[in-house]
Amino acid sequence: MDDRVPVLSSETSTRVKKLKTVPHFSFHLLVSTAISALGIVLATVWPESKRCEAYFIMLYCRAGFYAFTLLFDWIVRYHHQKLRLNGYHDFTREMKNHHTIPLKIVSLWNTVILAVAAGIHHYYGENFMQKCIKTVFSPVVYITMFNAAETLIFFVVHGTYILKVLKFNSQNFAPDALHGTGATTTGSLGLIHSQSEVNELLEKQSDLIEYLRLHCNRLNQKLQQMSNQLRTVHLASPHPAI
Repeated sequence: MDDRVPVLSSETSTRVKKLKTVPHFSFHLLVSTAISALGIVLATVWPESKRCEAYFIMLYCRAGFYAFTLLFDWIVRYHHQKLRLNGYHDFTREMKNHHTIPLKIVSLWNTVILAVAAGIHHYYGENFMQKCIKTVFSPVVYITMFNAAETLIFFVVHGTYILKVLKFNSQNFAPDALHGTGATTTGSLGLIHSQSEVNELLEKQSDLIEYLRLHCNRLNQKLQQMSNQLRTVHLASPHPAI
């Protein structure tokens, strides 16, 4: 029985890759929802004498959420880059701006909250501690309102992203280079008039070249591995006596 395994197997080179970022976006949305729920509890349930403490708790939560979003953004970028290097250039280009929106929103919201907090401290001055205990106009109410609005935006942004990724994963596409993406774009060069289309074509060609380069490197590594194995077997085999 022939137990040899082909080194340049077509199955290994055409394996379907999936984008594994749905759990990350779901968890990020869950954390944002939890912070908003905490703010509502602090603004409505806590005693009035502790409203200043609730306000500072929400500020600490915002700082922690920003650090968490930085880590989240780094992980998501890693997965998108990994998918791109596996040959899925069209989809990663389509989602290029979408997966960076959460960090931009959190950064913008923290900037607004910082400006509002500075305005509150400047306006109230020495009376800040007294204003904290007011039910309607206390600072914790402002922070909670901003955080709840951010969470509602995330429901739209994250929901749209998750639906697109789930659709992509369910379609089981092969890498772009294996289903004619490059061939369909190169023939339209004579019809391109705008600079943006020229730049897009050049970017696609660059992505395709990078994918083929990495694919050739993998094949070279497999060939080198097979060559080393054959050399080891040859050296280990007994030589006939002369």
